[in-house]
Amino acid sequence: MTGKKQKAGFLDRLKSLLGKKEKRFEGCPYKVKRHRNKKSIVLDCRACSHGVSTLGDPVCRESIFRILTGELTAERLTLSHLYERDYESEHLETLYALARFIDSLSVYRDADIPGCEAGGEDWKVWLNSVIDRSARDPLKSYADISNRIIELRNSGNRANAVCREKFASLLERMSSGLTVWGDYEELIKPYVRPRFSSSRVYTKPPQNAVFMEGYDVQRPGGRAMEVSIYRLLDRPESMYFLLPMEYNLKPEELTLLENVRRRLVRHRPKDLDFSDPSNSRDYFKRRGKQLISEEAAAMRVKLSPEQVNTLADITAKYTAGLGLLEDVLSDERVTDVYANAPVDINPLHIVVEGEECVSNIFFSQDDIDSMITRFRAISGRPFGEANPVLDMDLPEFKTRVSVIGNPLSAKGIAYAFRKHARTPWTLPKLISRGSLTPLAAGLLSFLIDGQSSILIAGGVGAGKTSLLSAMLLEIPQKYRILTIEDTPELPVEQLQRLGWKVQGMNTQSAVMASDAEIRPDVALRASLRMGSSTLVLGEVRGPEVKVLYEAMQVGTAGNSVLGTIHGSSTHAVFERIVHNLGVPAASFKSTDAVVVCSNIRISGTMRKQKRVVQIAEVMGSWGADPSPEHVFRDIMLFDPARDSLVAADVLDKGQSEVVRKIARKWGLTMQDVAANIRMRAAIKEKIANAGRNKPGLLEADMVSAANNMFWFFLSEEDEKKVDYQRVYDRWGSWYDELVKGLE
Repeated sequence: MTGKKQKAGFLDRLKSLLGKKEKRFEGCPYKVKRHRNKKSIVLDCRACSHGVSTLGDPVCRESIFRILTGELTAERLTLSHLYERDYESEHLETLYALARFIDSLSVYRDADIPGCEAGGEDWKVWLNSVIDRSARDPLKSYADISNRIIELRNSGNRANAVCREKFASLLERMSSGLTVWGDYEELIKPYVRPRFSSSRVYTKPPQNAVFMEGYDVQRPGGRAMEVSIYRLLDRPESMYFLLPMEYNLKPEELTLLENVRRRLVRHRPKDLDFSDPSNSRDYFKRRGKQLISEEAAAMRVKLSPEQVNTLADITAKYTAGLGLLEDVLSDERVTDVYANAPVDINPLHIVVEGEECVSNIFFSQDDIDSMITRFRAISGRPFGEANPVLDMDLPEFKTRVSVIGNPLSAKGIAYAFRKHARTPWTLPKLISRGSLTPLAAGLLSFLIDGQSSILIAGGVGAGKTSLLSAMLLEIPQKYRILTIEDTPELPVEQLQRLGWKVQGMNTQSAVMASDAEIRPDVALRASLRMGSSTLVLGEVRGPEVKVLYEAMQVGTAGNSVLGTIHGSSTHAVFERIVHNLGVPAASFKSTDAVVVCSNIRISGTMRKQKRVVQIAEVMGSWGADPSPEHVFRDIMLFDPARDSLVAADVLDKGQSEVVRKIARKWGLTMQDVAANIRMRAAIKEKIANAGRNKPGLLEADMVSAANNMFWFFLSEEDEKKVDYQRVYDRWGSWYDELVKGLE
């Protein structure tokens, strides 16, 4: 063997060992790759003589079926051109079934039908033409065979009936094992992605989808993307259909982006902190602009400044950014995103304004691996088999991230992204969404102003933190607020910018905690030594609650305590705090009220709505071992028939203990208290009504200004006798002028 032949043989063996063996079929080269025990066939369609990379092209189809006949066990087929088209799972299996069908037909060429030689030549000519056509169009050949069987069986001509039956039986044997009908590109759908992305999307909605609405999402300083919502006809679910801008680029722009991305991936400046996602992303966008301009000049492609900015933003998205995930998280209507393991076969599930949707987006395993590496660096927390849970915050996207991995998730890493509101919630905004009534908002405002200790209960995603954030705006700005959270969700910085005296404290994660973080009980004890404040707990859930209730009982917990707790009812809250967390029943009396939030399916429909379903007070007189029925008394209760909170007799008749306690503290009569609550309710309702035409009036800055003017007008009243109608009238005149000035 010559030296050249030995070298060529060695290279072939080396490629085979590496799992990348290049093959060629009629000018269409392909490679077989192996990754994580999975075999992929990658066709380099850029080198194909016909230059087309879709199943709609007959030459491309013939190449694919010939290759699949020789490569029988692949888990993915990729057509690589300007875009990568990945065929997997049932779609790849359909391609394999068609390849086997083509291969099986070849043995029937020139087939004879015993006893039917006379006239059989016409059948043979027709059959050979069907076999010849099958290499490029097996669906048409299958349809022709199926239709011919029906024609032979339904013929009324008795002549040659036996031969027709024999021919029909032959055709049945030929087509057995295949039952596919339709168009190639509708029946066999690929995941589509640019060459620089490993995330994939379906670029066409399914046939069973009906368009409902569409809108554009503009990333600040970046690209726009098109979002459509479809209703699926075969199940009670909607589809979130995203088509990012990079899926509509020109060929030269795609080539330019791929060249720039390769240069950026190799570029790693030593002085850049990659654990800061916003910093590294901005750097790569600036660097991307320079490289795009250079590459465009080299390729003689003319780009406008807007195009350069958009292409640079896409480049940063796929280098230092989060890929398609950041597009989804940029959609303000999206509240939650779930990636279930294994991610490469499960689409992202997206919650849009409370409605759970399937999507056309699929992460790859590479996405997941690179994402978890970045999240470990950002959070500074461990993640692996010894620590299979990671809980952290993405401040750039105002999103809480929860990750689980092996052995907790045996099929791979799974993610849950829960977005915080970009702007703080307000009571008028919750009224406008139907979450609570103006009277309920007035009552909550009164209780907060009266320094009551309130727990907000509910299940996951029921709106507990949203309501808590809104209630913070009802604390007069003269009072100090301390917040304690393991994952920051409360709008501390926004409240500070609006003038509130807020100090945030971060504690150890509730799951897989790090020793370097502060334990919740230590943070709580520290807060109790920081002076008189309203104490706000992001979530009441651990043994540190005993410390909290001890402080509340002896009066060292500050002005009041607010917090959220998981529980679907007041009974569940009592059981958890007293029996699960070990707080003495007598200490629980320090809680003034419990507010319950829930996701309600109005009239039994599939769409969920967030509602406040119960406001109950904790009564002061009960025995040493009470049942929950004797602990709580409803002040307001949700009526599903009216989709509304309704006041109980205890409020109408002025018998509420917590309201009476505030009345005694303020020196008010129950008539004055009723007028005070009604005035607050009227103010919240007026703001909510104005916000229908001007949504900006519902935001925290405008609501805080309105609340400040309310307290200002209230402070100018005679302390011995407040005229609440005059306060409302003065406030109303001021607010009307404010709204008029915005027109």
